[in-house]
Amino acid sequence: MGKILNAVGLNLCKDQAMETSRLGQELTRRLVAAGLNQKSLALKAGLNETAVRDILIGKSRNPRTDTVAKLAKVLGCSLPDLLGGSGAVNGDFILVPTYDVAAAAGEGIIIEREYETGKLAFRADWLRTVTQANPAELAVITVRGDSMHPTLADGDTILVDLAQRAGASDGIYVVRFGDYVLVKRLLIDPVRWLVTIACDNPNYPKLSPVRPDEVDVAGRVIWLGRRVA
Repeated sequence: MGKILNAVGLNLCKDQAMETSRLGQELTRRLVAAGLNQKSLALKAGLNETAVRDILIGKSRNPRTDTVAKLAKVLGCSLPDLLGGSGAVNGDFILVPTYDVAAAAGEGIIIEREYETGKLAFRADWLRTVTQANPAELAVITVRGDSMHPTLADGDTILVDLAQRAGASDGIYVVRFGDYVLVKRLLIDPVRWLVTIACDNPNYPKLSPVRPDEVDVAGRVIWLGRRVA
């Protein structure tokens, strides 16, 4: 891996190369295959070269989804291709990856790791009744906090449709603000074209309306699982 990274314009020591994320490895492989380097990739994608370098070496383990989408477009592949080809099918079941990032139904949790921790099986026929998304565009994460109570409770497991990133209609979404991941209700004002981020728990205030481009929507919550006490 170190030789490949050097070939695309990165001079890394052995330890640094070994820490490269799965996204960085897949990005590097496709970069070499396309005959590009980090500078030319950044230029074609309209991104800062440092941002691309940080993804390649694994320093940026949680890049914005739209950033990865721009890289995928330049490399002629899909977003799931770069993110590791999740969504394996096993007979009548689809295995959806689970991640250790908790979506905070509260004040927000800083992202420290976003690794796959396992897979949760869903019946394929049932899954098609709740989403038409490619299985590779689904993810399972855990809710932390009580700001979405009673709809969502602390510790709930939620299935997120990563294909629904536009936030075109009211619903519960996983959104990212900087280093924070939140699960909130988005209220869309089509007249003023503003988005209000709200909580179902009346003890939490609504945030001030913002422009849609100020909200990085990771996906829409389409299912929840909860332990019965």
